[in-house]
Amino acid sequence: MKRILTSLCLALLPFAAFAVVPHRQTMPKVDGYVLLLGDCHIHTVFSDDTSWPTTRVDEAAYDGLDFIAITDHCDTRHQKMVNNGTFNGAKVDRNTSYEIAAAAAKKYGILVVHGAELTRGNWMFPGHFNTLFIKDGNRIAIAAEEAADKAKAEGADAKAQEEAAILAGLAEARAQGGYIQWNHPDWERQAPNETVWWPIHSQVLDAGLLDGIEIVNRFTGFDPEAFHWCVEKNLNVSAGTDCHKPMFQLVDYEKGEYRPVTVAFARERSLEGLREAMDNRRCCVIADNCMYGPEDLLKLFFESAFEISNVKCSAKKCTFNIRNTSSLPFVITKAVDGESSKVSYPRMTIVNAGEELSWSVTGINNTASFASQGVEEVTVSFFVENMLCDTGKPIKVRYTFPVK
Repeated sequence: MKRILTSLCLALLPFAAFAVVPHRQTMPKVDGYVLLLGDCHIHTVFSDDTSWPTTRVDEAAYDGLDFIAITDHCDTRHQKMVNNGTFNGAKVDRNTSYEIAAAAAKKYGILVVHGAELTRGNWMFPGHFNTLFIKDGNRIAIAAEEAADKAKAEGADAKAQEEAAILAGLAEARAQGGYIQWNHPDWERQAPNETVWWPIHSQVLDAGLLDGIEIVNRFTGFDPEAFHWCVEKNLNVSAGTDCHKPMFQLVDYEKGEYRPVTVAFARERSLEGLREAMDNRRCCVIADNCMYGPEDLLKLFFESAFEISNVKCSAKKCTFNIRNTSSLPFVITKAVDGESSKVSYPRMTIVNAGEELSWSVTGINNTASFASQGVEEVTVSFFVENMLCDTGKPIKVRYTFPVK
């Protein structure tokens, strides 16, 4: 019997070794919303990447994502890569990668957004835009190229030709009902010295052809200027890996790293729900243990994930437990504002994912009663330093406890 059991265990070992457990970030339950995690910027072998669309879907499943956007470059020079013999003469176009990914994603229940990246203005100005929720990437590319050709025939210089292409391509995307975001404004090839808002971006915004900006890109990192522009101009924030190689080469899974994600506060788990959230600017970004987005959403996320329990207050001291139920660590520092200045509590605390800590609060004179120091109720106020509602501006949270 022992020999049989040993043989059975050895036979099952290969299957156990290849079991896949999703590497999903833990999100709190937020009243009224479904938090959808996704990647808004993904490439495949159908432009200038080496990965098949089904691989991108498998990676998303491993990362526990709810949605991905397939955003292969739609310009002619990238389409030539599709037709270079890789596909053995198979008929493919600018929509094929989306179609393959959408079919493969059904088994996981992952939402796939039909997208294309309009890639213009190289070496001139930051001119890469993702068009999402589109119907036909071919028409977007054709519209852009026809506009550039027309501008050239009229004697326009190279820069003006690219500007014309951008406006025409984005107008076609909008005509298809598309959502438009500006990608990686700080990419060094187009912004070698500083991140700049160019005149073309004002033209795009004024024409109603810009909905959001990618504030975190896996290659260029967090873009503080872009984040401030989103706040200033009421644009949606997003994150994307902009992956041009297998995900394991971009994310250090052995160290527990996560890919950057867009977090949509959706009303329902569907493409329609995702689009509604994006249109109404209900998105945040999580990357490198930081979270960026509108103040009300950040506070809602924090207050849903930050649990306070076992509160005990006496005449001289308050104690309670704090627990982080999300995978985002919280870096909190004391905010001195009125009532909080009258009490003493940790000036800085890091509450890691899933961690529970004990806090105590006393008056400035910890041997005297709260009442003798003019404290009628205990107020703890703090900044969450890694949750930013604007560049350099962390959210502030306040809790109050009655004392005896």
